[in-house]
Amino acid sequence: MFKKLLLISVIVSMLPFALLAQSTGKIVGQITDQATGEPLPGVNVTVDNTLLGANTDFDGYYVILNVPVNVYTVRASFIGFQEVAVEGVRVSANITTDVNFQLKETPLELGEVIVITGARPLVEKNITQSYSLVTAEQMESIPVRGLNNILDLQASVVVQDGNVHIRGGRSNETGYYLDGASIVNPVNNQRSVYVIQDAVEELQVLAGGYTAEFGGANSGIVKSDLKTGTSDYHFSLDAQTDNFVDNGKRFLDTYSYGESIISGTVSGPIMMNNIRFFIAGENWYTGDNAKRFSEGFTFNNLVDVEPNNPAVANGNPDTVSLNYLPGFTPRNAFNQYSLNGTLLFDFKPIQFRLTGVYTTSANRTSTAPMTNMLNSRQLVTNLNDMLLSGKLTYVFSGTSFLDVKASYYNRNSETEDPWFGTDWRKWADSLAISNFTNGAVTYRDRWRSPYAYRLLGIPFNREGTAPGNYVQTKQDYIGGNVDFVTQANKYNEIKVGGEIRLFTVRQYSINPVVMEDVETYGREDLVPDDVMAGRAGNIYGYDYWGNEIESGFNGPRKPVFGAFYVQDKMEFKDLIINAGLRLDYFDTDDKVLRDPSNPVVDFNTNLIAESEWSDKKPVTEVSPRLGISFPISQKTVFYAQYGKFIQMPELNNVYYNNRQLGRQIVSGGFFYLAPIGFAMDPMKTTQYELGFRQQMGEVAAIDITGFYKNVKGYPTTVRVPAAPGADIQTYYAITNGDFATTKGLEFKVNLRRVNRLQAQLNYTLTDAEGTGSGESTYYGAVYRGTQVPTITSPLEFEQTHRGSVILDYRWGVNDGGPVLERLGANAVFTFSSGHPYTTAYAPPGGQADPYTAGVDYMQDPRSREALEPINSSMTPWNFNIDLRLDKSFNIVENLVGTVYIRVTNLLDTKNVINVYQMTGSAVDDGYISDPTRYASNLNAYGPEYLDLYRAINSVNGASYLSSVGNELYNSPRQIFVGLKLTY
Repeated sequence: MFKKLLLISVIVSMLPFALLAQSTGKIVGQITDQATGEPLPGVNVTVDNTLLGANTDFDGYYVILNVPVNVYTVRASFIGFQEVAVEGVRVSANITTDVNFQLKETPLELGEVIVITGARPLVEKNITQSYSLVTAEQMESIPVRGLNNILDLQASVVVQDGNVHIRGGRSNETGYYLDGASIVNPVNNQRSVYVIQDAVEELQVLAGGYTAEFGGANSGIVKSDLKTGTSDYHFSLDAQTDNFVDNGKRFLDTYSYGESIISGTVSGPIMMNNIRFFIAGENWYTGDNAKRFSEGFTFNNLVDVEPNNPAVANGNPDTVSLNYLPGFTPRNAFNQYSLNGTLLFDFKPIQFRLTGVYTTSANRTSTAPMTNMLNSRQLVTNLNDMLLSGKLTYVFSGTSFLDVKASYYNRNSETEDPWFGTDWRKWADSLAISNFTNGAVTYRDRWRSPYAYRLLGIPFNREGTAPGNYVQTKQDYIGGNVDFVTQANKYNEIKVGGEIRLFTVRQYSINPVVMEDVETYGREDLVPDDVMAGRAGNIYGYDYWGNEIESGFNGPRKPVFGAFYVQDKMEFKDLIINAGLRLDYFDTDDKVLRDPSNPVVDFNTNLIAESEWSDKKPVTEVSPRLGISFPISQKTVFYAQYGKFIQMPELNNVYYNNRQLGRQIVSGGFFYLAPIGFAMDPMKTTQYELGFRQQMGEVAAIDITGFYKNVKGYPTTVRVPAAPGADIQTYYAITNGDFATTKGLEFKVNLRRVNRLQAQLNYTLTDAEGTGSGESTYYGAVYRGTQVPTITSPLEFEQTHRGSVILDYRWGVNDGGPVLERLGANAVFTFSSGHPYTTAYAPPGGQADPYTAGVDYMQDPRSREALEPINSSMTPWNFNIDLRLDKSFNIVENLVGTVYIRVTNLLDTKNVINVYQMTGSAVDDGYISDPTRYASNLNAYGPEYLDLYRAINSVNGASYLSSVGNELYNSPRQIFVGLKLTY
């Protein structure tokens, strides 16, 4: 691990050949004579610790382009006038920052500099859309950590079941950018890299629209920019932990989850101020990544009643005791090492910036921690991510520059068995397992795990049960951008650019029991493909034995995404216009059937003949964007935004090998939880918003925004009937078809620090409706051939009322006396009105077993019947408070220590976030409260069966987690104690 981190740190610090990217902003202003008010031409304006600067024109106007995101001191100097410096000027990505000066005439011999502390305007007149900004200083103070938790506090953002939804959009419609480079994984349309929070200079959320230079997102854009190296040396070290007691023990009325976070940063110049570096490193470990409201239970001397187990049949069953600890979820550990860094070469007229992000993690997750409590073999997913991106800038003049950007991304995920690592050929080999455990674990035959214990009818895996499929995925892309920016005149900033990303995607999945077939046929290469297909998952880019292949129907997928854009930002005194046009190009490297209802089948292989497939034609779309801001005064701004946005659905809906396609199309008719997809087109969004910003007094401002958007082309599941006489059966496929509309209102209040208090309020009212919340929402109706809804209903992730209140109260230096000086508190209060669900009924019986009887219908909807209009019911309101207390002090000169306590879910509120559809309750699943449903199991296993079912399911929601994959409740209180050193 250390060698990997060292290698990446060398790459981040030393590679001058990898080009790269950071978002930048612009500083503008006018300089006048303080006495006369006349403009001053020829004034020299500079930005400290950079080579950036400009001279004012005849009207006293100046513009400084390509300013990296950061906080600066801006100076104005002119012969015969006193120099003025404005400190604390924050420059944000793609935002124009106004810094105006009034210079006072003074004798030459006076060399004093007037220093002014700048403050970001409460009302930004140059921003033509709704936006949220979180700075590094704010991220350090708030009690939550992690990108999703920070996003959850922003207006128009909903984080539900770990998924990010912006303004009623599906979870795969958000775009993520780091230092100007896209970090979205096109296979699932999710964020692909982890960024250390201490490395982020600022975070922007654009929910209402964005300019033409950004694409690949229909709901919103989340932009992060890493810090830049400083002109002198700085470092920080931050360590926090909740690990104070053993697992299952109470601690301050809660539990420890074995979690610790250690992060550090270092920055400074390399030999000269023109070369500066910044590096951040972090280790994040938790022994319980689930963090559930769980209660312990003990059941002694339970007798195994598994009827297939010979020992049971022979009257010699095992007797087992169960002891589950409260408050701690076993076998859900997570360990991650991350390294982020930037390197800046600043030699005017050339500037070069390199960004590197690397993460390696091991994630051990069990969605069935209770029924696996007797088996220590849980798969670990090892993930390695690396992004290198860079920007080479050439400044033609003070008002024009050219950016050439390049980026390289690599992602490698692989599952690992705790006993045999990645050598999956041994995972199900009873001989290897017997040798490894010295005979303690034996299988029922050479390749099959021992029968699970069936205790009071509920299955519990035995120690050594094979952990499942071996899975490996690889993804990489090479991307490039070229952007030309010119301030054509005082009013027009024109940007023209293009980008391209070339991906390579591979996926491999195999059941280790395939080694039984190797034993049967004698060698791996002799096992027939049709036999292998029965053991393999959806494989492409590999052969059946995990060797990479480069071509053929099942070769790697190589999508290509490209774009060209032009935009003009026109900034007049009373009008700002952001107008742009974007051309997107999507080549998904997908296949389409020439005749989907009647393809020719090769019955020698039982596959669709390859001649029946053709390459899907690339898609090009033009998207106009228009944003307008009307500054009525320095304190009042109206703004409006219109835009069309386009995005490809997640490509894992369409990336299937020929065996998986043949299995579903040729055989057809069967109910597959993941139906195939092909020939997908982009999703298209049209969005409008109208907003109003108003400063109230000198310390507060409000921002009110109304929005509306329409989305077409969402993925949905359809029935594809076979033509008369066709070689295939009727099958089911994912295609474009769903649509949605969202409308709502944002209300934001910002309060500057006054009397030690700083505050922020975000509230969003949302009405999001659509024909489906996901591609499989009405799959059960499609399968049964019943009517599929064609009118809109509330979406499952709509939260009508949602908001946050952030309060920060702190004493400054030399304020409050020795006890209160530099003491601070930050409290975050969040609330939401819950989300929609449909009350449903499922007939007793079916394929439910004594463990999943209360939830099976939620996973397999074929027998489910709605008892009301779609999504007419709502889960309960949620309320939560997080708190951070901190105290800073000087250890020695320039070395500051900060001790802090960070508490999430301060009141230990047990919020219901999901419910059973049959009852609308998180406690009653509709099974245990209905004697007609559990009567047969009660008769078979006795009254203690109900006690065990209640302990596992009614109290702990175990079958809901393992079957549905979500939690019924939020996470309980967690207490961290930390120490941070800053130099």
